[in-house]
Amino acid sequence: MSSSLPAPLIADADIHADTPADAPQARALPARVLAALQLLGPLDTLTLAALLTQTPRDIEAALAQQGEAAEAQMPASTPVDEDLLTRAVRLFLNSGQTVRAAELLLSHGRPDMQLDLLESAGWWLFYSPARPLVGKFLTLNQLHPGLQEGELLGLRFIWTIEVAGEPHSVERVLQSAPGLSPALRATLQARIAQMFDQAPRACQQAKVAIDAFPNDLNPPALLARYTLGLALLESGRPQEAIAPLSAALKGAARDKATLLQIDALQALAELHVQQDLPAPAQLYAQEAQRLRQAHGLRPLEAPWPEQDYMAFPQLLDQAVQCLAEDRLDAAANGLQELEGRERKTFYCFKWRNRLLHAQIWLAAQRHELPTLLSLADSSAASIKDSASLYELERWVLQAGAALLGARPWPAERLQALNAELQARPLPLLSRRLQLIQALGSPTPDLLALRQWLDAEEPSEMDLLWLAPKLIGPLNALLATPAIVHHRRAREHAKDLLNRLQVEAPETSAADSPAEASADATASGEAPPLGLTLREWQVLRLIGEPLSNEQIAAQLFVSVATVKTHINRAYSKLGLGSRAEAVQLVRRQR
Repeated sequence: MSSSLPAPLIADADIHADTPADAPQARALPARVLAALQLLGPLDTLTLAALLTQTPRDIEAALAQQGEAAEAQMPASTPVDEDLLTRAVRLFLNSGQTVRAAELLLSHGRPDMQLDLLESAGWWLFYSPARPLVGKFLTLNQLHPGLQEGELLGLRFIWTIEVAGEPHSVERVLQSAPGLSPALRATLQARIAQMFDQAPRACQQAKVAIDAFPNDLNPPALLARYTLGLALLESGRPQEAIAPLSAALKGAARDKATLLQIDALQALAELHVQQDLPAPAQLYAQEAQRLRQAHGLRPLEAPWPEQDYMAFPQLLDQAVQCLAEDRLDAAANGLQELEGRERKTFYCFKWRNRLLHAQIWLAAQRHELPTLLSLADSSAASIKDSASLYELERWVLQAGAALLGARPWPAERLQALNAELQARPLPLLSRRLQLIQALGSPTPDLLALRQWLDAEEPSEMDLLWLAPKLIGPLNALLATPAIVHHRRAREHAKDLLNRLQVEAPETSAADSPAEASADATASGEAPPLGLTLREWQVLRLIGEPLSNEQIAAQLFVSVATVKTHINRAYSKLGLGSRAEAVQLVRRQR
C-alpha cells in the first residue's frame, strides 16, 4: 500500500539498524560481560555508569585486569543478574541512550521488561533511525497479552499500516480494538484513509484526533498533524496544509522523531512544488536529504529490486527516459509491464497519474489517435469542487490527451477545470492547463502562448509530451514580428525548440514550414531517394518535426492523405518509425 506521497516515506528496509543515531558505536553487552561485572562485587552508580559507557571490548579488557581469574572460572551459561540489567537499562534511559537500552533488553530482557520499554519509548523508537528494533520487539512478543490491547496495540497497528503496508488488515479490526484512546483510534483511521487515497475522510479523522489529544507532546499527536497536512495537500488545498505540516515538523525536530521530521520536510517540498515555488521546495528537499545522510538512511535515489512494490516509480522513470530518448519500443515494453502491475496491485493516485502521463506521451509519439482519445476519457464526470489534487491532475492530463488526439475538450469544460485550479490555488497545474487551452484553439492562441512563455522557464513536464502540438505554434510565434518586444518569451521559445531538437527560425522570418518545404520541392530539383514530390514534402515536414494533423493543416489535405504519403514513403525507404524518418530527413539537408 502507498499514499500519494508514499507513506511511510521511510520503510523498514530504508534503515541501517546497526548505526543508531544517538550511539553510532553502541552494541548490546554480552551476557558474559554483564555476569562478569557482577563478580566484581557491589558497584556504585558512577562506576557502573562509567563501565556501561564503554564498548564491550573495553569492558572485557578492564575485567581482564581486575578479575581475570574469576571470569575464567565462570561458565558460559551464567545468567545475567536482573538487578544489574535493570540498573543498566535505567542508566541508559536516564542518559538519553534509548537505543542502547532497547538493544540490551532485546538481547537479555524478559518479555515484560521489553514491553515496559515499548510502552515508554516505543513510539519514539518507531520514528527514530532504529525503527527495526520495534519490529523485533513486536515479533518476539506478538502473542503477549500486553500487545493485544491499549496503546501498545496502537503501536502494533501503526507498524502494520506504515511498515508492513497492510492498512486493510488494521481497518477490519480497528473499531473493535480494546483499550485504544479516541485520539489514537482517530489517528490510525486517518492514516488508513490517507493511504487509500481518501483525502476528505483523512482530513476529517485527523481533525478529530488533534482535538482529542491534550497537546502535541507525543509522537501520535504529531502524526495526526502530519496526516492532516498531507491530506489537505492531497485535497488540493496546499495553503491550508502549511500550518499542520509546519507544526508536525517543529514538534518532530523538538522530540528528535527523525523519520517523522523527514516525512514532514518532504511533504512541505511537494507542497511548494504544487504552488510552483521551486526555491523553497528545493530547500525542504535538501534538508530532508541531509537528515537521511546524517542518520545513515537509504538515499531516495537508491534503486529498489525490480520486483519490489516500491520499484514502481523508478521503473516509470526508466520508461520516461526511453521516451525522451525516442526509444519507443523499450518504453512500450516497460509501460506494458507497469500496466500489468497496476491491474494486479493497488497503487496511489500519484503513481497512477505518472503512468497515465507516460502512456499519453507514448501514444502521441506513435500517433495512435484512438489510444489518445481513450486515455482522454471525455465522458469523465463533471468538474467538482470536492476533487482531490490528483483527480485535478488527472483531468489536466486527460485534457492534454484529448488535444493530442485532435479532439480537444469543449471550452466550457476546460474553463471549469481552470476555474477550480485557480480557486485552490494550484498554479503549477493551472499553467499546464493554460498551455493546453492555448494550443487547443482552432487557430493556436499565439498571444496566450507568448504570455505562458513570458511567465517563467517551462518544465520538462510541460514540454515533451505536448511536442506534437507545440512545435508548429512555437515556430509561428517566432515568425511573428511582435515577439521581438518580448525578449523573455522569445528566448524561452528558442530554448524549447532547441530542447525538442528543432531549429528555431529567425524572428524576422515570415515563411511557414509548409512554405519553406514547398519552395524546396518547387525549385526544379528532383526529390531524393525515389520519392514523389508530395512524399518528400511530407517527410520534410515530419523532420520539422510536425504531427500528421499539423502537416495536413499546412498542406490543406486530410490526415488520411498525409498517412497515405507517409506509408508509401516508409515502404520505399524501409523505415520503421517516425524517429527514423526524422533522422533521414536531417541527413539529407
